[in-house]
Amino acid sequence: MNPNLRIFLTIFCYISGVMGIVTAVLNASDKPAQTTTAVIAGAIGVLFLFAGMALGRRPRH
Repeated sequence: MNPNLRIFLTIFCYISGVMGIVTAVLNASDKPAQTTTAVIAGAIGVLFLFAGMALGRRPRH
């Protein structure tokens, strides 16, 4: 994979993950709480964070 593309995707995944978790917290703190939307946004955020960590790892030789 092109190193520049990999860096771009890693940064994109980290930003998307943080935004998903922030959205989940905001939806959960609403009155009335939007629990389903909060859980979905949180799950997507966590998936993006894991994808960012996987892309950011250095290859083992």
